[in-house]
Amino acid sequence: MPAKKIVVALLIILVAIGGFVAGLVLLRQRQDIEDEASVVGGQATVSISPQTGNYEVGDSITLSVHFNPSNIGISSVGVRLAYPFTGATPEVTVSSIDVNPSFLSSPDWTCPTTTDPKLEGGNVIMDIACANTSSGGFTANADTLLANVTFFVERPVPANINPLIVRFDASTSMITREGDNRDILLIPQSTGSYSISGTGAQATATPTPTGIVGGDDLTSTPTTTPTVTTTATVSGSLSPSPTTADTLPDAGDSFPTLMGIGAGMFIFIAALVLAL
Repeated sequence: MPAKKIVVALLIILVAIGGFVAGLVLLRQRQDIEDEASVVGGQATVSISPQTGNYEVGDSITLSVHFNPSNIGISSVGVRLAYPFTGATPEVTVSSIDVNPSFLSSPDWTCPTTTDPKLEGGNVIMDIACANTSSGGFTANADTLLANVTFFVERPVPANINPLIVRFDASTSMITREGDNRDILLIPQSTGSYSISGTGAQATATPTPTGIVGGDDLTSTPTTTPTVTTTATVSGSLSPSPTTADTLPDAGDSFPTLMGIGAGMFIFIAALVLAL
């Protein structure tokens, strides 16, 4: 075999071996990490205040949603709040969602997402999102008001969801960094826990009307027959179930890497054949 052909074959073999080893190294590393809302090691935070409270049937509950970018310029903030209910309709309903007025009046902020609450899987959920359009993004190193949410206690809350837990949905809440739009929101830990008491008793008055009998005017004194519906007061507690495990995002095998390894093996075999 000519010396030139042997040299070429050896070079091809070396390149193939190098590609094969590089492919194995890349395969052992994390590949194609998918962006997920709320990340382990995130720097920005979101919180709910007040975190606790005692209320009765007929009361209103107002909570504030804050975010803290930790002095990092951000381009957007979006959260999803959720809380459970039982039966056909929620015991506690959402009266209003009011975004920070300074955001609404600022040319640097736009808040396109403030959805009406919807019911999903035994939970009331609501989305609040705002984007900052300034060149450097929004920067702060303190809790900043995103929105105030007001609830109304329609009727007694069953023991299995009392206190009522309002939490962030970690799978959809995020804060994006200006420039690369990477999510920097730490998995939310803050919740609102609100104990609800009260029987919800109501009285309905049924008056006896004035009538005319036998041609004589008879005026009767209205009487009231109260109808009272009494529901026993219930109490208890339920720890919220975490919706997102504190784990790093799943990594998948890179298809291009696998293809590169296959091609390297093919070149290696072909080079051996040429060298023989």
